[in-house]
Amino acid sequence: MIKLSGNSITFDHHVTNLLDNGIVLIVDDVPNNLKVLSDTLAHDGFEVAIATSGESALQQLEHTTVSLILLDVMMPGMDGFETCQRIKANPKTQNIPIIFITALSESVNKVTGFELGAVDYITKPFQQSEVLARVRSHLKLNQLSRTLEAKNIELQQLTEQLEQRVTQRTQELFTSVEAFKQTQQLLRLVFDTVPQWVAWKNLNSVYLGCNEGFAKVVGLSSPDEIIGKSDYDLPWSQEEANFYRICDRRVIESGQAEFHIIEQSRRVDGKLIWLDTNKIPLCDADGNVFGILLVTEDITERQQAEEELKQQKQNLEQALVELQQAQMQLVQSEKMSALGNLVAGVAHEINNPVGFLGGNIQPALDYIKDIFGLVDLYQQKYPNPDAEIQDEIAAIDLDYIREDLPKLVGSMREGIKRIRDISTSLRTFSRADSDRPIACNIHDGIESTILILKHRLKASETRPEIQVIREYDQLPLIECFAGQLNQVFINILANAIEAIEESNIGRSFEQIKNNQNSITISTKLSDSKQVIISIKDNGLGMNEEIRQKIFDHLFTTKSVGKGTGLGLAIARQIIVEKHRGSITVNSTLGKGTEFVLQFPII
Repeated sequence: MIKLSGNSITFDHHVTNLLDNGIVLIVDDVPNNLKVLSDTLAHDGFEVAIATSGESALQQLEHTTVSLILLDVMMPGMDGFETCQRIKANPKTQNIPIIFITALSESVNKVTGFELGAVDYITKPFQQSEVLARVRSHLKLNQLSRTLEAKNIELQQLTEQLEQRVTQRTQELFTSVEAFKQTQQLLRLVFDTVPQWVAWKNLNSVYLGCNEGFAKVVGLSSPDEIIGKSDYDLPWSQEEANFYRICDRRVIESGQAEFHIIEQSRRVDGKLIWLDTNKIPLCDADGNVFGILLVTEDITERQQAEEELKQQKQNLEQALVELQQAQMQLVQSEKMSALGNLVAGVAHEINNPVGFLGGNIQPALDYIKDIFGLVDLYQQKYPNPDAEIQDEIAAIDLDYIREDLPKLVGSMREGIKRIRDISTSLRTFSRADSDRPIACNIHDGIESTILILKHRLKASETRPEIQVIREYDQLPLIECFAGQLNQVFINILANAIEAIEESNIGRSFEQIKNNQNSITISTKLSDSKQVIISIKDNGLGMNEEIRQKIFDHLFTTKSVGKGTGLGLAIARQIIVEKHRGSITVNSTLGKGTEFVLQFPII
């Protein structure tokens, strides 16, 4: 059942635990953290109360008996440190153990917490097993401490009574001594029960004691056997023992605790494990350091889980890269296949009628010559035709027909030649790539691409024609994947046309004419036998942020439905991976963009 009270929420759960757990108060301003911790503790049989701020926590403590507090350090308003200080200043709540919840890793923050009276830290993100272990341990420690305190009070009372009635209360004295022995055993039980390995040393780094867990790890049959030994007497390597001695001296000399010393160590049985060690100086009533307390935890499983998670992340990233590459290759293949089939089909259909027309031009000229010869012969034989024939000759302007008809047929021949050139360019653009590079003329590929986009370059009602300026160098035949290079050209040129059209928005026909739209294509061969192709427009340009992402997979600046974000990513893949080259982009916002392609000739 959930109880709401002011800024607090209380979760009531039936408690089935060997110890009288009481209530665990969780103080955190993040609802998700509250839910994770409350669910974890409730599932393990704890009764949980929740406060969302330091103020509401103090209000709850006035009317609720709490056994342990999980307190977030970073909270708005009253933070965890101030809340802890006020709890410890209240005699009613000062003995409640407080475990800080923090994402802070600096030792100074943790030392501040311990100085204010906290008993432990739990770091974010939470490990459920760690949270439960620490809560159980400190509940046990607190309960045992309360029991010990009660026993000490009882012993004190018995001692006072014994001083008054020594002779009469001998038996009571014996009982008090037995109770003291039980207290010592209880204290030993506390150290042996906690899951951490605990040991303590003097100022010379000589062991004064340890718990059962520590003794077992170092191969001792009893904790008493460690007394008088140093790290050099334990199954550590010389390097490890030197490291422990250096850490001890640092803590002793500074008087400051060192937390979360992460290291690898080899156990007596040969197993390599990960350890998380806290070293805390032990001080007397005057603040003088007289020893060191070691609290070590085996974090091998957690470390292995982190390594596995890291490996899984790397595998997923690699799989994503491979998927993106496969997607680009598939899009590239399908796009070029569809476009190639279309263009090749159009070229094929053009060839048939063009071949028919081209094959009949010369016979038509011969027939025309014969007809004109016949007319000349007729005029010689009959120089004075009747009036009707003379009228018809004047009506059709026979002399003009005799002069213009051969020119007309010649124009038809030139038109057929132009159609054949277009068909050749279409076949050049649509040619299928083989599994290896073949020698081809780069300029033919560029020209065939320009031809495909010719309809977009022509003048329209809103703008004059986009000029294509060619600055071609003498290039040898280049071994390349011609079809894929054509795809690079058409992607870059299509983007250039779109950039120019966007820059024309809001400008009049005359304004555009005065600053002519143009695309400049230049080619040259470098001294290092590299082909350099530059495609430059005077369109809209782009800012630096877009320029940095322009080749990213699925990145596009076009509206939904007008761009896939694959064109330039595929272009980069073709130049870099297929042709072992590079593609770069230079752009100035408002002035235009230049793509520079560079790759070896072989």
